[in-house]
Amino acid sequence: MTKLAGAMSKVAGRQLNAVEAAHGVLLVANTNMERALRQISVERGHDTRDFALLPFGGAGGLHAVELAQALSIPRIIVPNLAGALSAIGVLTADVVKDQSQTIMLDVTNGVAKKLEQIFKQMERTAAQALREEGFPTAQQRHERSVALRYQGQSFELQVKYSAGDLTASFHRAHLARYGYAQEANAIEIVSARVRSTGLVKKPAPERIVVAHDAKAKPARLASAYIGGEKTQVAVYQRDDLPATAQLRTPCIVTEYSSTTLVPATARAKVDDFGNLIIQGR
Repeated sequence: MTKLAGAMSKVAGRQLNAVEAAHGVLLVANTNMERALRQISVERGHDTRDFALLPFGGAGGLHAVELAQALSIPRIIVPNLAGALSAIGVLTADVVKDQSQTIMLDVTNGVAKKLEQIFKQMERTAAQALREEGFPTAQQRHERSVALRYQGQSFELQVKYSAGDLTASFHRAHLARYGYAQEANAIEIVSARVRSTGLVKKPAPERIVVAHDAKAKPARLASAYIGGEKTQVAVYQRDDLPATAQLRTPCIVTEYSSTTLVPATARAKVDDFGNLIIQGR
């Protein structure tokens, strides 16, 4: 940051000061993150207006509002202890074992029986491995899926397997991903997959103290650059925010492991479990 503050950049024949250069860096970073979010949402046939954005990590909350607005995501949920979410996840995450077997079968009337035999064998192998790690049968879950494609395609789609109509499931998945389905074409199964999970007990969520005053009082006021413009913002200490508290925006919410930026174009409040809920105005 010291080098950046003292640097001057030259773009399109003119000098940029440190603030303009920093703003440009943020625009590039946000554009790259927006592209990544589009790849796992819009490009897979999902309407982002049906989802909430959950940022985590030390800097996730600094970019969240701008990314949500760019993708028309209506709601942001900044979890309590956002900066430590990965560490918490390591401690509480389920143990997952994936198995895949290439089979190359046409989807015909007799294929279900063959698949059942393949799936049961993989599940027996996974169940034994999970038992050796301390997960009894009651703490295991096995999910079946198949990789399908139209004959002649060079790529396949992973589809959850059930005893229902596999052909119809694949047509729906292909339509959702690519916008069309070739229902007259033959379908083939490239591989069978089993995801086996050892279930780890999760800690129960804890409610926090409810606010006596709906308007939260900031710890202090500060000057910050938002969108390249200098403005005065309220600064809140995350640990001091009670449930149901509404925040004055624009504001910065600080905590030990992360920072969240809420511009004037959004409103923010705290829910009963200490999560920060941000929505557009």
